[in-house]
Amino acid sequence: MLLKKSEKVGRSLLLFSFVLLLISVLTADELLAGGSEAIRTNKERLVVTAVKGQVAHSQPSRYYITTWDGRPKMAIGVAGINYTLSLGDPVFGWAAADQVTVGVATEGVGEDRFRQAWLVYPAIGNEVRVLSGAARGARGIVIGKFGSYVLIHFDREVRFNLAIGDELQVKAEGLGLELDGFPEVFIHSLSPSVLEKIGLQVKEGKLEVPVVKKIPAEIIGSGPGAGSLYGHFSIQTCYPPDIKKYGLEELRFGDLVYLEDIQCDYGKGYYKGAGTVGVVVSGPSEISGLGIGVTPILSSRSGKLTFRIDPGSNLTRHLGLSLPSARPFALQAPASTGNQKPQKKAAAATYFGPIRTNKDQLLTVAVEGVVQPPSIRNYSVTYDGKPKLGLGTSSINYNVTFGDSTYGWAEGDHVEPDVTIQGRDHQNPMETALAILACIGNEAVVVSGEARGSKGIYIGRHAGSNDKVWFPAEVKEKLALHDRVLVKARGVGLKILGFEDVRVNKISPEALEKIGIVVEGNQLVVPVVAEVPGYLMGSGIGGQGIEAIDYDIQTTCPEAIERFNLKKLRLGDIVAIRDHYDYYGRGRYEGAVTIGVIIHGFSDYAGHGPGVNPILSALPGRIKVRTDPNANLARILGLQ
Repeated sequence: MLLKKSEKVGRSLLLFSFVLLLISVLTADELLAGGSEAIRTNKERLVVTAVKGQVAHSQPSRYYITTWDGRPKMAIGVAGINYTLSLGDPVFGWAAADQVTVGVATEGVGEDRFRQAWLVYPAIGNEVRVLSGAARGARGIVIGKFGSYVLIHFDREVRFNLAIGDELQVKAEGLGLELDGFPEVFIHSLSPSVLEKIGLQVKEGKLEVPVVKKIPAEIIGSGPGAGSLYGHFSIQTCYPPDIKKYGLEELRFGDLVYLEDIQCDYGKGYYKGAGTVGVVVSGPSEISGLGIGVTPILSSRSGKLTFRIDPGSNLTRHLGLSLPSARPFALQAPASTGNQKPQKKAAAATYFGPIRTNKDQLLTVAVEGVVQPPSIRNYSVTYDGKPKLGLGTSSINYNVTFGDSTYGWAEGDHVEPDVTIQGRDHQNPMETALAILACIGNEAVVVSGEARGSKGIYIGRHAGSNDKVWFPAEVKEKLALHDRVLVKARGVGLKILGFEDVRVNKISPEALEKIGIVVEGNQLVVPVVAEVPGYLMGSGIGGQGIEAIDYDIQTTCPEAIERFNLKKLRLGDIVAIRDHYDYYGRGRYEGAVTIGVIIHGFSDYAGHGPGVNPILSALPGRIKVRTDPNANLARILGLQ
């Protein structure tokens, strides 16, 4: 009897030891596969800290905005206290709204470093406490980030007691959060408590996230080129057919979505095979390149992140909030074509040959800038996590000139050719006369210093501040920083006769005529060095206007660099951007074509790359391209 009992105990001990052994060798896959309860993170090691902010003012448009198709619109809904919308409400259907934000928008207070902390530290799911005003002591919860705002959910009664400027404090927890077994998955702006409730699973070595929809890279707009710790991506809604095609009208505030081929680890940008999961926090837009705002929360470049469709994957569920009561819903303007009537097919023209323009009707005016000194900062982080100095913007560039390679300059990033000048007639360089009126091919004259009287050619504009002028090498040797340069600006208002619907931008009539564009029937045939898909366009995409800005061909995805032979691009190359319509802004329109000129070099920062000044853009059927390796403006203008 004793022996049998001893044998039973022995077998039990053996079985128990075997179970312990199995548990000890379980992988992360096996632990997570059963559901979110098994998730293991480093949450016990996170620093939890307080940051202070305040309720922000509403930001309606101060004037009528211009939609993608040229209509005036009074736009409201960004920032402030939104009494109408809550998590779970539809993103479409709100009168006069454009990028309407959900909940209460907040901003940092005090010095710049404190304002920056407010944007970076808070994470979705963090507790918020009201410190002042009638709602003092009330609690809320962080639900997302949009631009320079942190969005917070408060109960309806609390919202009605809040006032602009009320002070808030967030108990911030989330920076540094990691998932055991998945070091390749970056977690941003997400608290550990919400991460554990999302319902993550592991399938075949990948982290699977429940989302409402998959969003292809083709319709991602603004966001690439920005940092990864705050801000948002835009799902473009400027091409109406995309709304129905991808089911965007079904989205609700708080929905989780999967952004395909998009990275958000060391920065935001396109990367083949990457994936990013985000939360819908703002409504659609009718401005080119903008749209439904998404706060990124999970991302991986290594293919370790995947998704499963779950129509109920919304923050209301993950935060334990109740869905709003059903509201009447009607899809409004973004789903229509607005006043932009479908373009009629032009009758076959009897004229075949060189273009003709309205150049005799153009104004020529003087604009001025000064040679801009360079700036330098400490090492920045590249798309793949490496430190880089990033030299090459502003100043006098003695050895890189228009026509040279965009690629291969030591520690170079966004390298600008020749001489950088900047307007001084307005505090914001983007709003100076030089930025808006100067056109590629315009004559430039030095009007001060040792090089006074020397002539050059205006060759393009980089981002918000830097205008570029080519001068001969001997003139560059005489130039000094802060020398004044006058540009005889001519080109604004330029039209191609018979093609008045084709946007002509930032190019002089003389330069345009030398490119070799010809008319064939109802099409313009334009020589280009290369064609680039619209989904590769990054930093600078989205927003109104095209006169004072460039936008970048992203060169932070090795697969795309190889596939489209981007290392061969040269400064001054003429390129075609497919599926982009840059008439009133920079953004997507399937079948449209934009022609641009490369004006600065490669980049290793996520979302960045060679900059393009758009010079022509048209709806489908009006521009045809032909490949010509000599289609470079440095050669065309006789600068090389």
